[in-house]
Amino acid sequence: MLLNLTRPEIHHFLHIISSTLISFSTALERQHQPSPSTISRLNGQRTLFRPFTSPDSIGAKLVVEPAPNSTTGKREHPIQGLLFILDPLGNPTGILSAEEITGYRTSMSAMIPFSWRKHVSNIVIFGAGMQALWHTRLILGLRGEEVRCITFVGSSRGRVEAVIGRVRGEMGGRWGSDECKFRFVSAENGSDGEVERCLREADCVFCTTPSQKMLFPAAWVMERGEVGRRPLVSAIGSWLSEMIELDPDLLRGVVCGEEGMNPWTGERGRGVVLVDDREYAVHGCGEVVQSGLAGEDLVDWRGTCCEEWKYSGIW
Repeated sequence: MLLNLTRPEIHHFLHIISSTLISFSTALERQHQPSPSTISRLNGQRTLFRPFTSPDSIGAKLVVEPAPNSTTGKREHPIQGLLFILDPLGNPTGILSAEEITGYRTSMSAMIPFSWRKHVSNIVIFGAGMQALWHTRLILGLRGEEVRCITFVGSSRGRVEAVIGRVRGEMGGRWGSDECKFRFVSAENGSDGEVERCLREADCVFCTTPSQKMLFPAAWVMERGEVGRRPLVSAIGSWLSEMIELDPDLLRGVVCGEEGMNPWTGERGRGVVLVDDREYAVHGCGEVVQSGLAGEDLVDWRGTCCEEWKYSGIW
């Protein structure tokens, strides 16, 4: 059903998600939201508990990252979970696998700033899971005729080729993206030169993998040479303080840079980082924790109400 939405319908969903995020970021709703929590076990298993309430429904999402193989240390199983919803009387109204819903909702959140961008022809995506798949679908669904190349950076050529094959099979003239090319770049040691070249030419970079080490140095997207403009950089995987996708220097560079505007203070020439949950990010998001950013350096979806800020150059 989600795959067959028309572009106007995708924009409608984007508006609904944006409005919901803004609503849940305001003081009126914020005070009724329980804090998320995480549990890490000695064997490496990690679990996220994220409850929510609203006047019309109550529920929670549970997400489990399975423990790595005790011999190899590699994580061999994808993150899975469950989303359940109750009505105001406490009656169950929905139980869903969290993987597809989370992939769609999280990717939709990333599409909000993506929709503000003027240049989107060259896309780089780190990862090859459900998040990467839905990012690709929505990028093409929203602006397919403008996208010329999507580069997937990952450790498994087979997984990336599976995503590319699936998307190509789904396109069929659906998104006006028949001219879009796809390619794979290895994230393994020895491939840094090719990854760097991709990032220096990218218009948008989407990080879609839970990682415990930064995926690339900040300089690869901050120092642009003749290109000038910097790319949109979006990351979704950091929900524990020890997890990290982005170089802390990238976040510090955005905040201390001369572009942008802080919607909290009105200060120009000082940037901010857009996050889903400002309060949680300060202590639960690895990039924010390790970069030492303060609460005033972050903006949640309330800040996106400021039309001037959207187009101020922060992205």
